[in-house]
Amino acid sequence: MTTALNRKAPTAPGKLPVLGHSLSLLRPDRVGYFTALRSIGDLVEIKIGARPYVLLNSPELVRDALLEQGSSFDRGRIFEKARPYVGDGLFTSQGTEHLRQRRSVQPAFHHARLDSYAGMMADIARRHVSAWQPGDTLNADHEMHVLASEIIGRTMFQSPLAREVIQLCSDELPTLVQGLGVRTVLPDFFTQLPLPVNRRYDAACAKFRDAARRLVDSYRESGGGGRGDFVSMLMEARDAKTGVAPTDTEIRDQIMTLLISAIETPATTLAWALYELASAPEVRAQLEEEADRVFHGDVDLAELRVTEAFVLENLRLHHPLWMLMRRAVRPVTVGGVHLEAGTEVIYSPAAMHRDPAIFPDPMRIRPERWLGDGPTPEMQRAFVPFGLGRRQCMGDAFAMIQMKISVAAVAAGSRLSLPAGFRPKTVTTSVVRLAELPMIVGAR
Repeated sequence: MTTALNRKAPTAPGKLPVLGHSLSLLRPDRVGYFTALRSIGDLVEIKIGARPYVLLNSPELVRDALLEQGSSFDRGRIFEKARPYVGDGLFTSQGTEHLRQRRSVQPAFHHARLDSYAGMMADIARRHVSAWQPGDTLNADHEMHVLASEIIGRTMFQSPLAREVIQLCSDELPTLVQGLGVRTVLPDFFTQLPLPVNRRYDAACAKFRDAARRLVDSYRESGGGGRGDFVSMLMEARDAKTGVAPTDTEIRDQIMTLLISAIETPATTLAWALYELASAPEVRAQLEEEADRVFHGDVDLAELRVTEAFVLENLRLHHPLWMLMRRAVRPVTVGGVHLEAGTEVIYSPAAMHRDPAIFPDPMRIRPERWLGDGPTPEMQRAFVPFGLGRRQCMGDAFAMIQMKISVAAVAAGSRLSLPAGFRPKTVTTSVVRLAELPMIVGAR
């Protein structure tokens, strides 16, 4: 890797006047686009409109920016574009405000609570799968969104109104993720145009904000905290350093952040997992054997070893996020390239996870990568399913438990197959998801 100081990152081909590389970033196979740019260099300049961005194309540079020099970077453009979507909660806050909010949300994901969530998740997932009848054809993507919604609703909320809010969130998610994906890769003037995609996005954001606010109001009207759930914990929280309590607006925004994070990305990833199980009978057989052996009664998550390996491998092959951004808050040098304060860097977890130099046969799902002697050091450094550094996803352990239990429940209770001639088609918005996933229910 070249590390000469003050070198200039090469510019990606295909730049257009006014738009820059926006049209390339709107292509259906955006992960493939980033993968192809790996041959240009370990750093590549991309322009969105007239603004330059630097794509980090190696695990070493991503870790340098997010870990070793993490204090020099904060949230970037994609998070600004998400602010109307999730407000000023944990997902979009920056600096000391982010640290304060992180401390207030952390108790909801304490390991003691995670242990209690696992049993609830298993009950919910078993019941959900048991409702599938042999011979039925399912919209499996929808089923995973419903399951993810049920899990977050039961584990995190104790208000009857929460079900309504979660349903509205789930209904509006396609509009929200599409709008965010388009706004991120087009010049800023695009968001001011009276286009249908903008009107739908703005209306969906407004409906979601209003519903989350009504949920907060309902807690206040019933006396505030005391229920021991996510909203109550936020209402009762006081920052250990400042004594500051979250405002109702902040609580609203944290609710929105939680629901988006706990529904869209796990559900999208689980839909890919069901596709892979139907496409790889030998892998499915291993998961069924393990589920039959250990997935009953009280679940011992440590015993779901093959299931965990499959979930990790599915996250590698089908990471839902094709692009993330960070913004330099001070001048910094990455890979020998000097970046001024305000410069945005981009990295693609999905593309990095498919590097054949690190993950041989990258387009084939192979859970054995994560078993036996385990992943190589190179694989460990390149695998960033939940981000890195100060911005690493706080709900990573929750999401892993959710996905392991959901996969185990499907393996134990049903056998899903794909219709004859089915060919997967992807839709890329702010996530990479299957356009549709019809599946036929078979009996175990």
